[in-house]
Amino acid sequence: MEKKALLIFNPKSGDSKLQLEELKERILLHLSNYELESFVTSGEGDLSKIKEEINLLNPELLLIAGGDGTVKLVAESNQTQTPMAVLPLGSANGLAKCLEIDTLEDGLDALRGLETIAMDGLKINGESCLHMSDFGLNANIIEKFEEEGERGMIGYVKGSISQLFSTPRYRFQLSSKGESWDFDAHMLVIANGDRYGTGAVINPTGKLDDGKFEVIAIDFIRWDDFFSITKGMLDGEVPDSENIRTWTVDSCEIKNLQSANFQIDGEVKGNPNEIEVILQVGQYKMVVRKSS
Repeated sequence: MEKKALLIFNPKSGDSKLQLEELKERILLHLSNYELESFVTSGEGDLSKIKEEINLLNPELLLIAGGDGTVKLVAESNQTQTPMAVLPLGSANGLAKCLEIDTLEDGLDALRGLETIAMDGLKINGESCLHMSDFGLNANIIEKFEEEGERGMIGYVKGSISQLFSTPRYRFQLSSKGESWDFDAHMLVIANGDRYGTGAVINPTGKLDDGKFEVIAIDFIRWDDFFSITKGMLDGEVPDSENIRTWTVDSCEIKNLQSANFQIDGEVKGNPNEIEVILQVGQYKMVVRKSS
């Protein structure tokens, strides 16, 4: 008897011109012994509609074709720890990259083995965070990206340029397990994964299933700091620098003392005065590319 799989497809993700029927055909070339149903997001009431589809179908596998935002939407709809497989189509596919799924072909290839990990999640002021959140520079870039209505990586890069020159240093206070630290930074990252959708590695020792997360403060004192740190991230190794501080924790509170912008998984959340971050160990069952 065939198992059931539900494909959630976001037709507006990134620059992809991929049609639903073509994607379903490609999935079925890699996925054996599954009956495939599909749901297309509309941007209106998707959370409740996906929950309804999952409850109705009771699938053994969820396939997510979209970017980080689509993955988060499905994860919040998935209340039974049904395995989730990411097929990256979005402008930002950071979580997919952390799962070693860089391209759509990687995602399809992972369907052959259906190897999974028990991925940790984060709750930030009660909201789910799967991959990465941050204050400051990157949140400003995302806000600019959204304001100009751009899509795809080119749009993201265009939005980056002005922010590199205009983002100030912000004041933060980090507290965890009775200790606290005050500091200035251009960017403060809460990292469950190790890299952004651009491929830039921000947290080289971080793993999605290690029962902890990292808080990383980055302060570009001089322009050569920015270029050396950025080059290191893109090369896969964040350089040792007095301008980068990392804390490994399983919970924390952060005070945003100068109203820096804040984003969660690619969605700008304004400038909260304070956030509480709580780890959810092994919260999600995620398909990864089969180990060689």
